[in-house]
Amino acid sequence: MSRPLTRVLINVIAADFYRQHTGLLLSLFILLVSNFFYTSVLNQTHLTQPQIIQHALKLVLTSVSEPLGVVILVGICWLYCHKCWQYVTGRLHRPDVYFLRYTATALPRRRQHQSWAWVQLIMMLPLWSIGLFASVIGFRFGHWLVPTLLPLYLSGLVGYSGWRYSRLLDAPTQQPSPGKLDWFRGWPKPFFSLFLYELVLNRRLSYGLAKLASFASIGLAYSILANDLTGLRLVGLLSVCSAVSHAMLLYQSREFERFYLRFGRNLPYSRWQVFGQQGAQLGVLLLPELLGLVGVGGLADGLWAGSLLLGLSLLFRSLLYRLGSQSVVYLRWVFGLFIGCLVGLLFDLTVWLALGSVVIAGALSYYYDEQV
Repeated sequence: MSRPLTRVLINVIAADFYRQHTGLLLSLFILLVSNFFYTSVLNQTHLTQPQIIQHALKLVLTSVSEPLGVVILVGICWLYCHKCWQYVTGRLHRPDVYFLRYTATALPRRRQHQSWAWVQLIMMLPLWSIGLFASVIGFRFGHWLVPTLLPLYLSGLVGYSGWRYSRLLDAPTQQPSPGKLDWFRGWPKPFFSLFLYELVLNRRLSYGLAKLASFASIGLAYSILANDLTGLRLVGLLSVCSAVSHAMLLYQSREFERFYLRFGRNLPYSRWQVFGQQGAQLGVLLLPELLGLVGVGGLADGLWAGSLLLGLSLLFRSLLYRLGSQSVVYLRWVFGLFIGCLVGLLFDLTVWLALGSVVIAGALSYYYDEQV
């Protein structure tokens, strides 16, 4: 790791990867890792200490013992690596790293492969911490196959990534093949749908991770609380979990608007029309969850839960008019609102939460939109 090429690649590629994806890594930590390592058991009076530990580690044990858990864990690792591949590919096409083409490629291919493998290993440190923890806990509780294969799988991803990057560096000006995702070229594109097309074209991984977190949180909450909560409380809780799962996607929506859609201020849209367009955009984005809530809770409760999902998502989106690009502060607000909504649901205030979130989101959008 002391070789000059490795140090240069770490400073140019790996360090910049962490700087650019701080929000994504924080959201993964909040949604996954914080519950993966240890989940406290609420009612411990009827459990022995070994049972408490086993229940607290139930999520990580599921990931190394149950087929569905193994598939989810392996899929998350592959999606994370795919994000790394996309980032490095885009980074090598930027002019400020063209010097690598004339320096790194002068070394033997094996040396290049090793240096790039170190870079990928550093970018995958969050995955390695999860994988090694899962393997240790799996061995401790008597599971051997998956805990043995998981480090080998991660090592294979590191080795393949090193080979992929060293091959890619030979042609840094390579362009994507024409006609990519060209099938919707003739579709209508109203102003509110531009970010949705951006998701399809350039942010498919972010969209997939948000949907995966949303469906996982809904499924987990429903499987655990279906016997304790019923009616509007249950579907209201599912809607709150789904809204929080899309928080970083809403942050990306605001950043896309700030950098690429500033011309929209010159269009003849009133502030209420802009707010309505945001609602239409979120309606399309959250359509699977909205249909699922109606299916789980019935028409009446499902509509109120869907209103809470839309209203809370609009509130998260409108908060960014006030907070700007401060992702850490934004996530703190999201977490605080999540706790507040949970308390409100305990007091059967789902309807008032839905109405209040829409009203507050509209007020924030109306007041701050013209000042941003």
